[in-house]
Amino acid sequence: MKTQFRQFMFGTSIGENKVLNIGWLLFRVHVGLSIAIHAGWPKMNTISAPGWFAEQVSGLGFTFPSPEFWAVTASWGEFVGGILIAIGLFTRFAAAQLAFQFFVIAFLWYDKPEPVTGMYFQQLFFWCYVLVTFAGGGKYSLDKLIMQKRSRRIAAVPKIAITAVLLIAGMSSFGQTPTVSINDFASLKGRWNGTLTYLDYGNNKLQTIKANVDITLHDSTIYELAIFYTDEPKKSVKDSYRIHQNGTKVNERLVIERTVDANGNVKIILQDKGTDGNDYKPATFNHVLEIGKNSFTITKLVKFDGEKEFFQRNQYVFRR
Repeated sequence: MKTQFRQFMFGTSIGENKVLNIGWLLFRVHVGLSIAIHAGWPKMNTISAPGWFAEQVSGLGFTFPSPEFWAVTASWGEFVGGILIAIGLFTRFAAAQLAFQFFVIAFLWYDKPEPVTGMYFQQLFFWCYVLVTFAGGGKYSLDKLIMQKRSRRIAAVPKIAITAVLLIAGMSSFGQTPTVSINDFASLKGRWNGTLTYLDYGNNKLQTIKANVDITLHDSTIYELAIFYTDEPKKSVKDSYRIHQNGTKVNERLVIERTVDANGNVKIILQDKGTDGNDYKPATFNHVLEIGKNSFTITKLVKFDGEKEFFQRNQYVFRR
């Protein structure tokens, strides 16, 4: 029994072929760091998981002892589990718990799961972690060093420590770049009612009109806003937004800030350039999205080239 436990925790089913093991190392580092950086790290703003994530967990039925408990467990499982897979330490255990998480996401949370042929990243990651659970860390992993003779393990301890410290330090530097994911917008699905307040360049006065929005998530990277103006229906618009470049861009807008406060409210600032005003002057735009449990605002800030300060061009305020 002890041998079986040891084999599960530190063993590998990958042989000694050098080329195969190099390929497996690259694969393991990718599926480990990608989940740690882009799924786990954004939830590490506080020790507890973001409020929106706890709500998602609750919606899946994970309510005992509390949704917050499971949300924190899942968040740290993504972050720490991803790092462990990347460095090859407790590889099978880390992969098994991530496989369970992505089984829930791919087959229980997803609206229309396709168990075998589904082409969405949640299912792809599920099968990746299943594969790592069966295969283990491979030749180039800390697990492999631990499984070898005691003398080699003792000699390798400094190397293990240095490797782990360097990788975790690298994770901190990666986290400096703000990123977003479709999960940031998941709580927005459905109809919201509210207003649009905008600066009329014709008379330089603020105008307010009624506005409603329907928000739809199409897949793991696209969300759509359909905005309806009650008093001016001909001006209604529908726009799709694609998250790409590892979450650093939404369409052509660069993600320059993503923060989560103690109440789980998410603030995202997207930036792009263009022209504005009656004379189409070059300008920089900041699009500030503030996502709360029962409120959602989109504020457009404008700074003309050569000027120092942003001013508010318009603001949508939605509630439900």
